[in-house]
Amino acid sequence: MTPPRTFARAATRRRLLWIIPLFVLIAAVVTHGLRDRAIAAQVLRADPEAILGDPTLRDAAIAAGHPVYAQHCASCHGAAGKGDRTLGVPDLTDNEHLYREGTVAQIEDIARYGIRAGNKHGWNLAVMPAYASKNPDAAEPLPPQTPAQIETLARFIHAFTAGVTDPAAQQRGRDAYNKAGCWDCHGRDLGGDGAIGAPALTDDIWLYGGSIADIRRSISRGRAGMSPAFARKLTPAELRNVAVYVASLAPTQSDRK
Repeated sequence: MTPPRTFARAATRRRLLWIIPLFVLIAAVVTHGLRDRAIAAQVLRADPEAILGDPTLRDAAIAAGHPVYAQHCASCHGAAGKGDRTLGVPDLTDNEHLYREGTVAQIEDIARYGIRAGNKHGWNLAVMPAYASKNPDAAEPLPPQTPAQIETLARFIHAFTAGVTDPAAQQRGRDAYNKAGCWDCHGRDLGGDGAIGAPALTDDIWLYGGSIADIRRSISRGRAGMSPAFARKLTPAELRNVAVYVASLAPTQSDRK
C-alpha cells in the first residue's frame, strides 16, 4: 500500500507542472500588454510626421487606427479609402489633398474638427457657389451665370484634362472664368488653394467627376462637402492612430516608411 505522503507529493508535483506554465503565460501576457501600452503612449507623444518613418510606431499606429477607420470613416470613404465621386467623398489613396499637403498632423486636425461640421476650429472657408441660382453665394456678391455662360465655363475647365486645344474657345472660357470670380478661390492659373480647400482644376483628380456634365452640375448647383468632427467621439490616441492610418494610404506618405 502506497503511503499517503507519497500521494501528496505526487499531487503537488502534478499541480506544479501546470501552475508554473500558467504563471509563465500570465507573465508573458502582462509583459506584452505593458509593452503595447508603452508603444501606444510613444505614438501619442511622438512628432506626428516621424511616426511613419519608425517601423515600430508605424505598425502600432496603423494596427490601432485601422479599426477606428473601419468604424467611423469607411462608410463614406470606403473600406479601401477610394472615396465616392457621387457624394464628393475624396479618394485617400492618391497624391492629391484638398486641404494642405496631407500630413499626419493635418489629417488629425480634420478628423478632430471636421469640415463644415459646425466646429469653430474646423475648415469652413471655401464653398463652391451655385452659379445657376439668383444669389450664387450667400457670403460674396457673385454674379449669377446664364446656361450659356455655365457651358462656356464647363468646357473651358474640361479642356485642361481632355486635351482640347482651341485658342479662341480657351480665351472665351478664361474671360468667363475671370468675370465669374472663379479665380478668387481656384487661382488665376486654376491651380487651386490648399489653404482654403479649393481644388486644382487642371489635373484629372475630381471630387465629383470630371466630365463636362459633372463640371456643369458643380458650377450650376454649387458644392459644399462636409466631414464630421470627431473631437467628442474619439480619444486623442484614436485620433492620432486613425490619422497615421489614413496618411499611410497615400503613396507619398507610404514612401516614407
